[in-house]
Amino acid sequence: MTSYSDAWLEAVASCPPDERTYDTVQLDHPSFGEPAYIVANVADDMQFGIEAGAPLNAGQMVTFIACPFKAPWPEQREGQPPVAKVEIDNVARELVPKIRAALGYRAYIGVTHRQYLDSDRSEPAYGPVSFVLSDVTLTGTKLIGEVRVRNLQNKRFPKLDKNYSYTAFPSLLP
Repeated sequence: MTSYSDAWLEAVASCPPDERTYDTVQLDHPSFGEPAYIVANVADDMQFGIEAGAPLNAGQMVTFIACPFKAPWPEQREGQPPVAKVEIDNVARELVPKIRAALGYRAYIGVTHRQYLDSDRSEPAYGPVSFVLSDVTLTGTKLIGEVRVRNLQNKRFPKLDKNYSYTAFPSLLP
């Protein structure tokens, strides 16, 4: 479930010039021994905390590999789920064997986006937001693929923990 920390909301609203945000991506697949963690727009690897309640490494500080990536906002088309094209450049040599192994395995690559503030790297300020990666191509050291929300039509809206029944919402009756 996506969540915003108070610090993230304040940073976005006030845009303090000294507050930096870090976009991170976690790639996970059954063929990986452990997830691959990537941070964009930095020169060196960095440590970030994973939120409590995460399925893997919950509450732990994890090393994210410095690796440039870009993912524009998803395009919107009528009758189609939102899809965004993702490019990860200079895929580190640790990631290439994992990605090649995943391409030969019949399962989605899970992608989890988190955003951290420089003032608090112990937990995400925004996220996690989960997607699946499909239509993956690996050319040299550049990975290109499409991310989308898996089973968007089956997501509960507006709350993930609420069941909509005919007794509570009689207007759902035909």
